[in-house]
Amino acid sequence: MLSGLSSGTLPAAELPNENVVYSASIKTVQLFKEGVDMSAPLIQLNSTERLQLSFDDLDGDIKRYKYTVIHCEADWSTSKDLTPIEYIDGFREENIEQSDYSYNTTVKYTHFTAFFPTVSMRPKISGNYMMIVYADDPSNVAFTWRFMVVENAYVAIEGNVVQGSRIEDKLTKQQVDFVIKLNGFRVTDVGREVKVIVQQNGRWDNALYLVRPRFARNDELDYRFDENIVFGGGNQFRWFDTKSLLYQSERIARIVYDTVNQVYLVDDLPRTYKQYVFEKDLNGRFFIKNEEHTQNSSIEADYAWVHFFMPWPALLSNGKFYLLGEFTGWRLDENSMMNYNFSRRGYECKLFLKQGYYNYMIVFRENGKTAGNEALVEGAHWETENEYNIYFYFHETGSSYDRLIAATTIGTITR
Repeated sequence: MLSGLSSGTLPAAELPNENVVYSASIKTVQLFKEGVDMSAPLIQLNSTERLQLSFDDLDGDIKRYKYTVIHCEADWSTSKDLTPIEYIDGFREENIEQSDYSYNTTVKYTHFTAFFPTVSMRPKISGNYMMIVYADDPSNVAFTWRFMVVENAYVAIEGNVVQGSRIEDKLTKQQVDFVIKLNGFRVTDVGREVKVIVQQNGRWDNALYLVRPRFARNDELDYRFDENIVFGGGNQFRWFDTKSLLYQSERIARIVYDTVNQVYLVDDLPRTYKQYVFEKDLNGRFFIKNEEHTQNSSIEADYAWVHFFMPWPALLSNGKFYLLGEFTGWRLDENSMMNYNFSRRGYECKLFLKQGYYNYMIVFRENGKTAGNEALVEGAHWETENEYNIYFYFHETGSSYDRLIAATTIGTITR
């Protein structure tokens, strides 16, 4: 949890260490490695790599936004045994000075851009971090966003994705087999010092936190052939294209203008029992684009209400449906939740989104559970193209934080 910046430099209220937008005027938060659009928010320690942050403020004015960062453990809890001076070199907050007004759009907004690290603010250590963006006063938090800093270590992670090895998993799940090659990196107590996280696409709701490998031998940690490192294969992501609001792309039923543009998507029919068909996707990501003779989509892409509808015979009382993707911060919350419309006999949701190309899926989360189940609506196929991020953390005995030693991404297939 964000526990407070002390001396007025961090928000006093406790907030979850998650991707959350708290201000109604903030839209389209993006955080990725500079120069690599749609990449994971991960940079290498003591390198020239930077993160690029961008977001829009629909108030359309210029505010004095600033950001700070806090260090987190592997499970994203706040590193309580660290003081800011131990993980930040320089000042503890940075001004967001680059801003531009929207141009030739029906919805007026101000587009903000910032970078991290800067000359006056750099991370000293590796690990998980939270970026906290606020307007003027630290207590006025606009949003929080996760990112990671990895060490330039010689540790290597090698692996691949196969069918689930259990009989009941073979047709529906994917198993992640991998080996961490230490290459001389010293681990004295695997059970206490090593933590590994496996993440499917950008999701955190179903991420696996691994306690120990199946085998620790010689100079490697072996996580192969572990029947517990499995994920539902799901299906290729759904998509819609609003790069133009003048014509209807394949998945758009109609576009009307009513104060602002209203985009009605073709109904999201359940794919539970449909045969798997490969379609290239962005693994849940999105990108911003206005293709109507614009020079800079960052400030020339317009906003529209995008309407989603999924036919469903009756309201389910044991859980809720959510839209899941990078455009909802990979969160299952009130913003991404679909509500049942009894007159239309189906679940619906509308989101105010900037022009672009979007991926998403519909998941069902049972009451009391954390992870969303994609199989109920999307189906479950072991052949589905997914990507898996593997993070290797090390908490040396006597140390006060989790280091992020190595990270890699493994794709299921190459087409």
